Amino acid sequence: MKTFLFLVLLFVLAPMGYTQTLTSRIVDGQTGEAVPFATVVTGVNKGTISNEEGYFSLEAGGLTSGNVQISCMGYETLEIPAASLEENQILRLNPAAIRLNEVRIGERIPEADEIIRQVNENIPVNYSMDERNYAFFYRESEHMNWDQLDLEVEKDSELDKAQLAKAREELNALGRYITDSRAVSFFDFNGLYKDVKDTSLIWIDRATELVDAKNDFTTDKLQARAQKIILSHLDSAQTYKVKTGILTVEDSISMGDEMMESGYADSVSAKALNRRISDVLALAGFESENRLADFLNEDLYRYELVKPTYFNGFYVYAVRFTPRKRKAKFAGTLYIDATSFAVLKTDYQYADGRTGQSVNLKLLLGVKYIENMDRGTIVFQADDSGKYHPYYIQKEYGNYVYLHRSLKFIENSASRKKVLFDFLLEGGVRQKESILIRPSTTPDTPPSQGEILVQKLDSYQPTIWQDTEIIAPLEEMKNFKVVND
Repeated sequence: MKTFLFLVLLFVLAPMGYTQTLTSRIVDGQTGEAVPFATVVTGVNKGTISNEEGYFSLEAGGLTSGNVQISCMGYETLEIPAASLEENQILRLNPAAIRLNEVRIGERIPEADEIIRQVNENIPVNYSMDERNYAFFYRESEHMNWDQLDLEVEKDSELDKAQLAKAREELNALGRYITDSRAVSFFDFNGLYKDVKDTSLIWIDRATELVDAKNDFTTDKLQARAQKIILSHLDSAQTYKVKTGILTVEDSISMGDEMMESGYADSVSAKALNRRISDVLALAGFESENRLADFLNEDLYRYELVKPTYFNGFYVYAVRFTPRKRKAKFAGTLYIDATSFAVLKTDYQYADGRTGQSVNLKLLLGVKYIENMDRGTIVFQADDSGKYHPYYIQKEYGNYVYLHRSLKFIENSASRKKVLFDFLLEGGVRQKESILIRPSTTPDTPPSQGEILVQKLDSYQPTIWQDTEIIAPLEEMKNFKVVND
């Protein structure tokens, strides 16, 4: 009888769980290729956006009436009854046919510089500069790819041949494991955000992290792992001073000390999360020195009208921007409404030959660092009042790191026995931040402060976000799983 009841409950409840979140895919109606960054509107200030693979996820409970509207730059808008949307449904967008005479002002198509000047003049009309209240969903992913990790220990006055061979074997195994691995982590959180003048407040609803703690390959923790291997072959009754060149790294370290690679924190400060949201939103700001404001600075960039396109029933100018001065680092495309001169979307990346901050002290100090990737997409959407606000922002950035460091372990004793350790690391880190934003109201309750609990996950669990409008995960995230040894 108990077995029968269990099977009945499983049959009844499984479909309910299955339909909590509905995932579909948007593709090009002609090529069948994925359409990224298509806006999916289900109601007033409700909806989501398709990810780079064309997928989007919606709360199924809210799809009982009305229409779902899907819009993307260069395509005809698609409207379908909400009740007809199905799990894993393929939705096809047809490319829009543009008639040039419909985007003319007066008797001619304006020059690119004229369009940019109109954009700047209409910023106060098109965008709200007052208090802004948003509901948001934020995702960060981080990839660590170390192409080379050489760890070498040389006998000096402490290790015998057997210990030296064993230490080298263990260090080589660590190096192979790290270069063969491609460590990745994902961090999600959602809530409400208030931006007024120079102050921002945040209310955090939930935070999760998908990570394999044993694959934490930051440079500090890699060095700590290697040091632990060295210490395991030294006299456990002694402490050691660790030096690199003439600098002392540690005064007194031993095998009994707690090492840095011992895992991840279970919480994060609300202040840190507030700063993440503020930093990403600043990309879409029109204030001086914000990224989008820089793209509209005629002193920094030159412009070229590429071609008109089409978005959500409006004709749009596609304006290419490239650096005019050395301090301008980016190139990309501004998509500008042909009637209101509002920026609807921006795609950008480093221009040819441009990079971010860099340090090259490879010969002197064994250090080289280059910010070699910075690219992103900013999408705006109009609210009921006709004012535009950021709807989706994605930023992807990466760097190249070369670190060559020799460490000397010196026993804190009269004999001052020594072991020399050589550490060479080369590779890079790539991070991506994405935020989905909708206008909202903020609660009367006090904003989040102090530490926010982070739920640790071993695999992606869609049920955690089943009542939230989220950014659909990429296949890489859905397939992630921590393998416990």
